[in-house]
Amino acid sequence: MSFMKNIITWFSTYQEKMKKRTLRIHRNIEAARLRRARRKRGLAYTYCKNCGTKLKGMYCHRCGQYALDIYQPFWKYIQQYFENVYQFDTKVWQTLWLMFTRPGFLTREFNAGKINSYVHPFRLYMFVSVLFFTFFFMVAEEETDKALTTFRSSKITSGLVEKLNEGSFSQDTAVYVYNGRGLIAALENRGVEHADSLISVTRLFTSLELDWVAMPRILLDTCCTKQYPTDSELDEIRQIQDLLAADSLQTGEEYGVDLIPGMTIYNENQLTAEKIEACMKFQADSLKGELTPVYRWSQRAEESDALRENSLAAYMIGQLSKWTPLYMMFLLPLFAWLLKKAYRKKHMPYMWHFAHAVHLNTLFLILLPLPLAYALTAFDWQTLSLAPGVDIAFGLFAIAVFAYMLWSLHTVYRDGWIRTFLKTLLVIVIFTVLSFLFAGIAIVSLLMEVSKQV
Repeated sequence: MSFMKNIITWFSTYQEKMKKRTLRIHRNIEAARLRRARRKRGLAYTYCKNCGTKLKGMYCHRCGQYALDIYQPFWKYIQQYFENVYQFDTKVWQTLWLMFTRPGFLTREFNAGKINSYVHPFRLYMFVSVLFFTFFFMVAEEETDKALTTFRSSKITSGLVEKLNEGSFSQDTAVYVYNGRGLIAALENRGVEHADSLISVTRLFTSLELDWVAMPRILLDTCCTKQYPTDSELDEIRQIQDLLAADSLQTGEEYGVDLIPGMTIYNENQLTAEKIEACMKFQADSLKGELTPVYRWSQRAEESDALRENSLAAYMIGQLSKWTPLYMMFLLPLFAWLLKKAYRKKHMPYMWHFAHAVHLNTLFLILLPLPLAYALTAFDWQTLSLAPGVDIAFGLFAIAVFAYMLWSLHTVYRDGWIRTFLKTLLVIVIFTVLSFLFAGIAIVSLLMEVSKQV
C-alpha cells in the first residue's frame, strides 16, 4: 500500500511540475510577444508616405503600405528582405526550439488560435523545404557526376590503385588515347596519388578528343582497350596532316609552328613542335593497312554516349528537383486526412489535422539530412556498396521520427499512450505504403519520359 501511495504521490507531483512548466512557457511566450509588439509599435512618421492618410498602426488602413522607417539601419533592410522574400522570420528560432523540445505544442497553440506568436506552420514548412531541396539536389548533382565518372573508369580496379600508389612507375609508353585528360580525372577519383605526374597528355585533335599520352605500361595493359579510328576520324586526321605538310612546304621549314587556319589540333592557340610531331607520326593510310591503333580507357564506345549520359542525368535531376517538392506537398493533405480518420471521434476541423501534418513533415525534413549525409559519405560507387552502420543510422532516424510522432499525437489528441501508440503505428504504415506507391508511379512515369529521349 505504501508503495502505491508513493507512486500516486510522485505522479501528482510530476503533474504539478508539468503544469507549472507549461504556465511558465506560456508566460515567456506572451512576454516575447509583448516585446515584439512594443518594438513595432513606434511609428517613424504620422502620415502614410504613399497616400497621406493618418496612420493608426504599422500599416496604412487605406492603401496597406507598411510604415517603413527610411532611416533604419541597413541590417534591418536585410532582415525585412529575408522575411518577405524567403519566408524567414525572426520568430523561426523560437518556433524551431519549441518544435524540438515540445512535440505537439505548436499544433495545440495553432488550434487555440495563437498563430501570430510563432511562424505559421505552412510558412515554416516552405522555409525548411526550400533549404532542404536546394542543398539536396546540389549534392545529388555532384554525386551523379561522381557516379558517371566512376562507371566510366570501372577498369581501374582497387588492386591497380594500390600498385600505382605503392610502386614507382615511369612514363615508358606513349600511345594515342581518347580523352587522356579524363583518364587522369578517373585515376584521381579512384584515389591514385599524383596521377598528373604518372601521365603526360598532349591534346592533338580537339574535335575527336584524341590525345598523345605518355603513361606507365601497366596502365596501358590493364585499363586501355585497343581499337582503330573510324573513317570520318581518319579523314579529319589526314586533312590536318595535309595542312601541316603544305605549311612546311610554304615556309621551307619542317612543320612550321605558325597557326594554320581551320586547324583543330592546337590548344590555347599554341601549336608546339611536340604536337606537330605526334600528329605526323599517326599512320592514317587504311588502304595499305598502315593504321596506327588508338586506345580507349573508358568502357564507352563513343564520346557521344558520355554526353548523352550526362544529358539524361541532368534531365532526371532537373525533373526530380521540379516535382519532388510538389510531391511532398501533395503528401501533406493525405497525411492530414489519415490523422482525421484516425481521430474522427475527436470531431476536429480538417485544418487542425493539416497543421499537425505540416509540423510533423517539417521536422522530418530537418532530421532527414543526418542519415542521408552519412549514407553519402559511406557509399562506394565502385562496388555499389554501403559501409557498415548506414542501416543503423536510418534505423535510429526511423525510431526518432516514430517517437516524436507518438509524443506529438499524445500531446495534441490527449489519448492514452497505448491507444496513441497503436494509432501512430497504423498511420505510419498506411502513409508509408501510399507514399511509396505514388512515388513508384511517378518514377515509372519519369523513366518512360527518359526512355523516349534515349
